[in-house]
Amino acid sequence: MNVAEVVEKGLAAFLPIYDDGNVTQVLTSCGKEFVVRKTCKTVLKNLARFYNVDLVAVREYYGKVVNKKQGVPIPLTTNLLLIPVKARKNPLGENDGTFGYVNFREIKQVADGTDGKCHIVFQSDAKLEVLLSKGTMMEYIKNARLVENIFLKRHFDGYKLCEEKAEYVISNNEMPLREYLLKLLLEIIHMQKNQAAN
Repeated sequence: MNVAEVVEKGLAAFLPIYDDGNVTQVLTSCGKEFVVRKTCKTVLKNLARFYNVDLVAVREYYGKVVNKKQGVPIPLTTNLLLIPVKARKNPLGENDGTFGYVNFREIKQVADGTDGKCHIVFQSDAKLEVLLSKGTMMEYIKNARLVENIFLKRHFDGYKLCEEKAEYVISNNEMPLREYLLKLLLEIIHMQKNQAAN
């Protein structure tokens, strides 16, 4: 499965697992799970390449914003902001990695777990246990919110976050960003159809 297919399904999280090798388990926005036969590190690199994002530069810039070198939130698009989370304790190989990534925009709530863990509940009501305390996860979410606001201001000047609705809106007419982009896309498709017909 390639990156475009993963993106099309909507990404809630991806985590390192062992399944005939060190591979990645993907959780979609609608709560479905599937395995990508690549490492988490490779999936992240491929996502960054797909969106033309320089991971080193993003981590450096937003690391300064949240005053961290590790666990820096990674904004890829307005609907895909990845929070690194510890997903497994003891990797078998030295380079197998322990971190997965959850999409900040898909998080519904965080609940306490046992033994210093917590449960992330996604918009689809799917749950994921991670090896972080609830307090630490809430701190990561706070950092992600800060990064998101700065990302939007840098890349989408003229848009703001509407706190009551938690939707992106255009400053002058309060239309949700998704709705605006969908209308724009439909207009482009309609124009292309008209040009093809002529």
